[in-house]
Amino acid sequence: MTRDLDDLLARMPALPIDRSLDTLDADVWARVDTLRSERMMTQLRTGAVAVALVTGLAVGGVGVVTAPKPPAELSIFTVEAGLSPLLRMDVRS
Repeated sequence: MTRDLDDLLARMPALPIDRSLDTLDADVWARVDTLRSERMMTQLRTGAVAVALVTGLAVGGVGVVTAPKPPAELSIFTVEAGLSPLLRMDVRS
């Protein structure tokens, strides 16, 4: 591996230059700025999702606690079960 790299580096001055390196510095810094802005946008999106999640959980939790409980559909075992018309059918002679 080292020998191959040495051979490639030795042959490099003989190879023609395929592109100009005049704008290399500006291109590198433009790419760095692009990556920084992309990373910042990712962090902002993550923060917004976290805030939305926490807000949803908090509001949902408060809503569950404060919501009135609906009456049960089958309430034969409640205190009012003695007033049921079915109780009259169970008259033993």
